[in-house]
Amino acid sequence: MIHREIENILRKLYETLERFYPDDVKIDDKKYLEKSGLINLLNNQQGNLTFLIDVKQLRVVQVSGSVLKYTGFSSAEFGDTILLKFMMMFHNEHRSFMGTFILWILNIVKNMPIEYKSRQFISAWGMKLSHKEGRCMRWFLNIVPIEFNEQKNPTLIMMSIQDITHLVKGDDYCIRGVFGDENKKIYVYYSNEEKTLTNEIVSEREREVLQHISQGLDTRQIAKELKISHNTVDNHRRNMLARTGMRDTTALIQLCRMVGVI
Repeated sequence: MIHREIENILRKLYETLERFYPDDVKIDDKKYLEKSGLINLLNNQQGNLTFLIDVKQLRVVQVSGSVLKYTGFSSAEFGDTILLKFMMMFHNEHRSFMGTFILWILNIVKNMPIEYKSRQFISAWGMKLSHKEGRCMRWFLNIVPIEFNEQKNPTLIMMSIQDITHLVKGDDYCIRGVFGDENKKIYVYYSNEEKTLTNEIVSEREREVLQHISQGLDTRQIAKELKISHNTVDNHRRNMLARTGMRDTTALIQLCRMVGVI
């Protein structure tokens, strides 16, 4: 039953990608990896699980050596069906994440000007997956495009994954996309409400509060520095934690540094 559910998700994704990438896209894996040195980069990632992915074919070109540490499965156990087995690791409530994630990105960029599409940074966090040993993991993933077609749609991406189980609270996940260089467009998807907002994960005032927290200031000192009440400082802290799904302010600071907010 699970196999069939995931195969249906993959089939819909292939159909969507076929429409989005009507021209045949050929990725010369070996030549590109040798020329760019990406094999060394993949193998030297410290503590990250890294995939190099052919977007149109949803084909995993290369996986870093830390796959065993992150999943409990060896590369041999994954075999040639690595994407299918990877998707089977998601908990039932997040089983559709990969479909949601890819379609969300495609719908945002399909009418976006080229100058924005050529500079894109995608991240997601909070997804629930099961390790081979049965324990629940919460992951953070970051997507960096490596190659583009003429329409500036990515054809080859690097997906880097970190285990942030110790940082996350709650049952939801978020997806954040930043497009462009100077005049950035920001989109954030919240799974608990199944909606996308065009606001950053923290407001400007919340960012100020968070920066002061990261510098070691307490509530009283922050209130004095920003000329706001103690209650307002605490409300900002609670709102940021609830919105991002982080366990505490230390986790919130780490997340915001990972995505470049502070």
